[in-house]
Amino acid sequence: MDYQEFTYSTLQGLPLMATFYPATHSKDSQTILYIHGGGLVWGSRKDLPADYIDLFHKAGYNFLTFDYPLAPETTLPEIVASIKQGIQWFHKVAASELKLSSSDFHLFGRSAGAYLAFLVCKDQTLPQPKTLISFYGYESINASFYSKPSPYYLHFPTVSVELKNAIIGNKPLAFGAIEERYGIYMYARQSGRWLDMVLPAILQAKNYSLTDTDLLSLPPTFLAQSTTDEDVPYEIGESLAKKIPINQFVSVENEPHDFDKNPKNSKALAVYHQLIQWLTSHEIKKDSN
Repeated sequence: MDYQEFTYSTLQGLPLMATFYPATHSKDSQTILYIHGGGLVWGSRKDLPADYIDLFHKAGYNFLTFDYPLAPETTLPEIVASIKQGIQWFHKVAASELKLSSSDFHLFGRSAGAYLAFLVCKDQTLPQPKTLISFYGYESINASFYSKPSPYYLHFPTVSVELKNAIIGNKPLAFGAIEERYGIYMYARQSGRWLDMVLPAILQAKNYSLTDTDLLSLPPTFLAQSTTDEDVPYEIGESLAKKIPINQFVSVENEPHDFDKNPKNSKALAVYHQLIQWLTSHEIKKDSN
């Protein structure tokens, strides 16, 4: 699969990269901008299996993925700022460097990446996506699952504060393997201290959550979540589907949080095919107006 890599910004000397996967036949040069998950503390811009990118390509969509600096070495305000810089960078270079005839884009996030996608849609000073795609995401860090110990994670051996501190580095990073960083996340979910780690100034939490009024202003949104999600309560997906004016909510039965981790999973593939059909039908409706 052909791709190009760019540095869209830097943070304290750390390059923040974007990887562009151009479609062989482009759908009016429309591009999927992708934000990875990982609880804000681990992950990679290259975490989406190539099988899914290939599906977008076959449908005519370019695909662009972003780094962002990880918590807790970097706090939430700087993380959000980096995503905004990435979107502004794309809008600026779509024609000149990416050779696209349009800067139209669809914003796609999984889990914490979907949360970041919700946040940037709240900022109306930014170029806005044609659609928003949230796979097992959430719109608020004021939700109880963020601030209370998780019954699911309490079933696992306890991660001590000393072990958590030993994993945390002293400089920003934009890639963290789950094998190396998961202890940080486990500690956060077992202790209910997730918010403390990503946003030390907790009184700012309302600035990093969407209100019901904010949800009314979102673009057409595709939502997908497992009914047995052990990480983000399924009720959050149900609630979003009731509050976002134009949306499609796809429930996946009896799968883990990241139901699309394995691209050979027939349920996951079905959701991606539904997503692409939804994107296509949305474009048809727009063109007919």
